[in-house]
Amino acid sequence: MTAVYIILGIAAALFLLSLLRVGVRIAFGDELRVTAMIGPVRMQLLPRPDKPEKEKTKKKEPSGEKKPEGEKKKERRLDLTKEDVRTALPAVWEALKKGLGKTRQRLRIDPMQVSAVLGGAIDPAGAAELYGYVNAGMWTVMPQLERLTRMPDPRIHTEIDFDAEQTKVSGEVGLSLQIRDLFTIGWAFAGPMVKWFMAMRRRRKAAEKSEAAAKAAAEKEAQQASGQGAGYTTT
Repeated sequence: MTAVYIILGIAAALFLLSLLRVGVRIAFGDELRVTAMIGPVRMQLLPRPDKPEKEKTKKKEPSGEKKPEGEKKKERRLDLTKEDVRTALPAVWEALKKGLGKTRQRLRIDPMQVSAVLGGAIDPAGAAELYGYVNAGMWTVMPQLERLTRMPDPRIHTEIDFDAEQTKVSGEVGLSLQIRDLFTIGWAFAGPMVKWFMAMRRRRKAAEKSEAAAKAAAEKEAQQASGQGAGYTTT
């Protein structure tokens, strides 16, 4: 019976832990401020709080040859093309809606205050086109988010400044949810994102094969042309 009580105690502790609310609050604009929230605890992540200066101790230089400063380990990157992003956005949005639907409005977005001033001095037509895309996306996404989450007072402002060269975005956004909701949303993302990734891999392999075939055909034509030219001599 002792083992049963231990198992039940662990299960109860895990269940209570899954009900704990966690979140993040981000303020952006002139300065980026990020604060993490775990239950009643608040922890500032950015900018990092100042620490008292400590005496720097000299480190012993390791024996052996030193690596040149410019030499760095190569990192593998997942380079995404416009086609990859275009196909990913619908998958991400559908997965997000599915995951949020299962949380039953436990995800809280408060505050939601965003201001975007698009610079249109350099390219007025491009800025106007971007303004249209931003508003279309906002009016498509925001009603769904308000239905699937708790968003008490959303405030989003967009405009074009034809005298400004740069786009300025500022505001403050806070997200909080229960730990169990993280697993719910993550599970909802798993299927669609795996399908998108596999489709992206197939597109890239097909493009690589097509490029290799075109390259081989070009090399073959070049060899044939050089062989035909070698058969003629001039005097």
